[in-house]
Amino acid sequence: MTDFVAELDRMIGERKKMTSELYQTILAGKATERLLQNFVLHRWPIKSFWTRNILGIASRIEDYRLRVLLVENIYEEETGKLSDSGRHLDTFADFGAAVGVSAEALAKAPVAPETAAVIAHNVRVCNGEAHFTEGVASVLLLMEGQPPITNDSGRSMLSVMRDVYGLPEKGYEFFVHHASADAGDGAVSELEDEHAAAARELLRRYCDTPLLQENAIAALATALELRHRHFDMILTSSYEPAEPVFRRAA
Repeated sequence: MTDFVAELDRMIGERKKMTSELYQTILAGKATERLLQNFVLHRWPIKSFWTRNILGIASRIEDYRLRVLLVENIYEEETGKLSDSGRHLDTFADFGAAVGVSAEALAKAPVAPETAAVIAHNVRVCNGEAHFTEGVASVLLLMEGQPPITNDSGRSMLSVMRDVYGLPEKGYEFFVHHASADAGDGAVSELEDEHAAAARELLRRYCDTPLLQENAIAALATALELRHRHFDMILTSSYEPAEPVFRRAA
């Protein structure tokens, strides 16, 4: 394959988050309180594993310069100091609080079968016996290399949370630091773009045999399918169009 990384990017683009009905509903400004709350609760267990997965990859990279790029990723996620924000997981909890999810509820967040399947895949490819490039392709690149999360009207997660659902700044800060540079809204996104570039360099450097490349593509295909099942579960179990659309009280 001439450039299998381009194939990975193509796969991610075809099944980006915005192809899911869950994200389409949220960005259309149709989300109910119950949907937004369950979005937080069901996404929380996966996000809680993020840095541990990247640590698993980083520990197996021999090249110092490339390893440092992942260490910086982990440092930013766990502290927010590179972007002058807070710990990223804490800002997601702040988003939850803004839509009515308490810290106690987060601590007891349910782990549905679809959620458990995503977590198990991520742990296997990042911390298990699989070659670490499967984790780079199906976790790191998948998460950091997403095209802009915007709908046909150009509405982003940041803008819809701020302008439609009426969240305060603390409630939408997570989306300020998790947006592509193309998404507008003044989003601080250079770090995500750098992380995606690091993932592509890692793949070109270490995923250097036909078998490794085939396995990386297969791992990404599995991850995409599992993630979309997870998204579908959140929507079908939490959304009733007859319920009122969420609007935060002033």
